Amino acid sequence: MKMKNAISMKSISAAMVAGVLVLASCGKTTDVLNSGDVQNVNSEAVADSYTSETSDMGNTVISSVTNTKYGGGREAGSITGLEGIDGRLTGSTITLTADANSTKDSPSGVITIDFKTGVTTNGVTRKGEIKITYSGRKFVQGSTRIISFINYARNSVVFDNGMTYTITNASDSTAGKITLHHVLTAGKLTFPGNTFITRNTDFNEAFDYVAKTLTLSASTAAYAATGTTRAGKDYKTKITAPIVYKADCIAAKVFIPVSGEKVVTAGLVDYAVNFGDGTCDNTVTITVLGKTATITVNADGN
Repeated sequence: MKMKNAISMKSISAAMVAGVLVLASCGKTTDVLNSGDVQNVNSEAVADSYTSETSDMGNTVISSVTNTKYGGGREAGSITGLEGIDGRLTGSTITLTADANSTKDSPSGVITIDFKTGVTTNGVTRKGEIKITYSGRKFVQGSTRIISFINYARNSVVFDNGMTYTITNASDSTAGKITLHHVLTAGKLTFPGNTFITRNTDFNEAFDYVAKTLTLSASTAAYAATGTTRAGKDYKTKITAPIVYKADCIAAKVFIPVSGEKVVTAGLVDYAVNFGDGTCDNTVTITVLGKTATITVNADGN
């Protein structure tokens, strides 16, 4: 994959991470959503944001590594110079260790992103390690990478060491497009006060480098996400219309999706979140128990 595609991927995926925190301002805008409603949907959104960010950083690293280094040639070792591509990697130590039998045509190994005791960038402190165990040529159908964590934390939110995030190439990187299949297993994020969110996911993510869009869509799984909120409520999420992000909207400070819909079910209540008709704006429409509110979002995520 060419470097310009790596940059495009980062621009779009960073927008996705910022945008999923869509309900940060809901509690102060409408009486349609009470505090319990906001907490239910925000729990799902926060878990989505924090876990997606780690795959985004992995995308940046893998996109930037040469095929020779990825295969384990003499260039294997430290990976440097990525701060200008993805500021979230600033201050981390990134190393690639190829397997003994790894080759350029059949690469495998481990990439470690180590924030050590803590690195603060744009108000976010990351510490600990993200490990990416890869197998197969970059962005070729069937290749995989498994993300795991060693004492990793984002600010005061701690990632469980037992969670894994498997990303499989569902298509080759051809004609400026690529589709990835995301599966998060045993996800658990622990917050101060020992409250926690659990999460499992199964969905598809498509990058279109020509149109500069990222699209989340349902896979063959029954739900895109399931888990429990910080309040201990079971939730499940369906993508009912493909969720589209546009890189071109970033210049207008629009970081949320521009179209699509998901439905978050917490307990017996459905929350339908509609992102619009493709226009670059910071509004979403929330429907719950037959009532609808249109909300302007403060999309200031990192």
